[in-house]
Amino acid sequence: MTTSRNHYSYIYFLIGFIFLFFFNGRWILPIAVFIAPIFLIRFLRFQKPLRGFLIIVLAGWLSNIFIWKGMMPISGFFYYFISLMMSVFTSLTFLIDRIYTQKVKGIISTFVFPSAYVIMEYIVILTNPSGSYGTLAHTQTSLPLIQVISITGIWGLIFLITWTASIINWLWDNSFEENKLKQGLLFYGIPFLFFIIYGQIRIQKEIQGSTVRVASINIEKAHLRYHMSENADSIDVRTSSNFLLKCEVAASADAKIVFGAEAIVTISESAEKGFIEKAKITAHKNNVYFGIPMCIIPKGYPQNRPENKIVWISPKGEIVFTYHKSRPTPGEGNYGDGIIKYFDSPYGRISSAICFDMDFPDLINQVRNMNIDIMLVPANDWEEIAPYHTFVASFRAIEHGFNMVRSASKGLSAAFNYKGQIISAQDFFTSDSDILYSDVPVKGHKTAYSVIGDSFAWLSILFFVIMSVIFLKSYVIK
Repeated sequence: MTTSRNHYSYIYFLIGFIFLFFFNGRWILPIAVFIAPIFLIRFLRFQKPLRGFLIIVLAGWLSNIFIWKGMMPISGFFYYFISLMMSVFTSLTFLIDRIYTQKVKGIISTFVFPSAYVIMEYIVILTNPSGSYGTLAHTQTSLPLIQVISITGIWGLIFLITWTASIINWLWDNSFEENKLKQGLLFYGIPFLFFIIYGQIRIQKEIQGSTVRVASINIEKAHLRYHMSENADSIDVRTSSNFLLKCEVAASADAKIVFGAEAIVTISESAEKGFIEKAKITAHKNNVYFGIPMCIIPKGYPQNRPENKIVWISPKGEIVFTYHKSRPTPGEGNYGDGIIKYFDSPYGRISSAICFDMDFPDLINQVRNMNIDIMLVPANDWEEIAPYHTFVASFRAIEHGFNMVRSASKGLSAAFNYKGQIISAQDFFTSDSDILYSDVPVKGHKTAYSVIGDSFAWLSILFFVIMSVIFLKSYVIK
C-alpha cells in the first residue's frame, strides 16, 4: 500500500511541476501560485524527506531557468547558479513542513509551512541585492486580496497564499472528514473571507478630496534610434532641451507637477549647473513643480561611476531637494545616502524614489511616519520586465497609503491611487505620446502597516521558534 501511494505521489509531483512554470516570472498565473504548493507538499508527504527535497529542488531549478529568462539582468553560469539558489531556498520550506508535521499535529500544524515561507522571504528580501523582486506576493493581481498588505505588508499576503496549500493538505491527510472541514472553515475560511471583504470594502470606498494633474515625460523613441548612429553628446543635449520644451507643453495642459523618466537628462558634470539654471527658469516661468531625473557623467568616466538622481525645483525656481538613487542595479552608478526626502506643496506632501528603490520595502519603510501623499518615481525598465516591475512598485503605495506615478522608459508608465487602482497608464512600446497625464488625489491615507511595520513577519518568526521548541522537545521526550 505504501509503495503504491509512493508511486501515486509522482502524479502530484507532475501537476506541481507543471504549475511551477506559471508560479512566478514571465508567465505568472495568480491561481498557479496557490495550486503548485498544494501538490508539491502532497508529493513530499509520501517521500523520504531528503530524496523528495532534492527532487523539488531540481524541479524548481528547471522551471526557474525558463521563467526568469530575460527578467534578471544576468547571464551565463551566474544566471544558472542564482536560479538554483532560488529553488534551494524555496524548497527548504517544503522540507521543513515535511519534517515538522511528523511531530506537530492538529490544525496548528498548518501554520508551519506559511510561517517558514514568510521567514524565508523576509530573510531573502533583506539580504538579496534584488530586494522584493520575485517575491511570491508580487504574483497576485486581485485588488481585494492585495489590500491585506495595507495591514500586514507583503508578509500577510505570502502567508495567506501558502497557508491555503497547507490547510488543504491537512484536510487531505484527514480524508476531508466533516468535522475537519468545519474546523478548517472556522480556522482558515473565516480569516481569509475577512481579508477579502476588508479589501472589497476598501477599494469600493470613494476617495475624498481634490486631485492634481501630474505630467510624466518619457524619452522620444526617435532619440533611441539616433543613439545608434550619431554622436551621443549631441543626442544628450537634444534630449535635455526637448525635456524642457515638453515641460512647457505639460504646463499648458494644466499640469502642476512635471517630471521625467529615469536619467532622461544625461549630461556631463561640467554641464550640470548650466542645465539646472535653465530648468529653474522653466519651472518658474510655467509655475510648476519640476522633477528632473539626471544621470551625471563625471570626469574620469567610466572609472568614476555616474550619479543617478532627481532634482526637484519649486515654482519659485528653487531647489527643494535632490535625491540620489539608493539601490542601483549592479554596476550602474554611485549609491545615494539612502534617505528618502520630501517637500510640502499645495498639492500634498510629495516624495521621490528612483526605479529599483521601490523593490526594497526596508528602504521605502522610511516613509512610515512621513505622511507622504504622492510618490513620484522615475524609472527605466526593459521589455521583459514590463509591466511586472511597475506593479511591484504599486505594492509600496498600498502598504503606505500614498498615491504614486511611475514614469518608466522602456516599460509601463502608470499612476496608482493608494489602493493600487490604476488612474492612468502608458505603454512605452505602443504609445505615440511622450507625456502621460494623471489626475492624482492630493491626499494619501494612513495605513495599519505604516504603524505596525513588519510585525506580522516577526509574529511568524515567533511562531516558528515556538514550533521548533515543541518539535525538538518531542525528540528529547522520546
